Amino acid sequence: MISTFALTKYYDTKPAVRDVSLHVAVGETCALVGPNGAGKTSLLKMLAGLLRPTSGKIEVAGVEVGVEPKRLHEIVGYVPDTFGLYDELTVAQFLDYFARAHRVAAEKIEKRINGVLELTGLTSKTRAAVGSLSRGMRQRLVIAKTLLHAPKVLLLDEPAAGLDPHARVELRDLIRELGALGTTLVVSSHILTELADFCTSVVIMERGRVVRAGQISALVAELSGGIPVRIELLDEASVGALIAELQAREAVQQIEARALTIDCAFVGERTALAALHRELVGQHRGIVSFYERQLTVEDVFLAASSREVA
Repeated sequence: MISTFALTKYYDTKPAVRDVSLHVAVGETCALVGPNGAGKTSLLKMLAGLLRPTSGKIEVAGVEVGVEPKRLHEIVGYVPDTFGLYDELTVAQFLDYFARAHRVAAEKIEKRINGVLELTGLTSKTRAAVGSLSRGMRQRLVIAKTLLHAPKVLLLDEPAAGLDPHARVELRDLIRELGALGTTLVVSSHILTELADFCTSVVIMERGRVVRAGQISALVAELSGGIPVRIELLDEASVGALIAELQAREAVQQIEARALTIDCAFVGERTALAALHRELVGQHRGIVSFYERQLTVEDVFLAASSREVA
């Protein structure tokens, strides 16, 4: 659905995006993650056709960005990290205005507005003034406005910024529902926990470059190198003794200790891991818990971030 080829963007002499080639498949919900200044916003603006690349090529649903802007705008919806609304209008008036701006057929406007209101949970706010809405509701209204022309691709830049915890959960559920409807989404954030629960693929950026990209499940499997195990202990003395024990075992690799927690990878069958569990618990009374840890997109990000980016 989305492909870029050696995409590069300079601001004067400063590179914001450098030689980015990536692919997001149809129906994916892709997490675009990286620290502030990594180039995420510049990349999203180029995908939306709002920023001209210095070099490289972008295709969205077979449309080359920059060559057919009208067709691109019919396909793509973009929600920026900051947005302005017409506070004096009601929600219904606001959506009617943008439906007409998107040239939605007059006979379809009411049905389309009702559809996006229901999808974003704003049906009860139809007659409310936009200026009276909470931050979370305003965010949902921007997404509703962006969905009026039924885009195949939705780009969201830091959509959870400034939202309270309840509004973040509602936003997460909305993005999940959009993904279930077949929309291809690219959602950027520097807060990984906002994306890990609902994204199926990930693009990790640092200093303008993509350092890792692909299906989250495949990247996690590649990263694990065995069965990921976490051991939690009672005191620091127990940590030191157990690390020495683990280092002596060939099947235990990638040993990392943080405070009273040890993470490692066990290379072998689960029956052998169960035997190791029983043995260690019998020998080390300081073990509080011993369990298989589920790797996440955050683990992928941290592993990718440890590599030097020139």
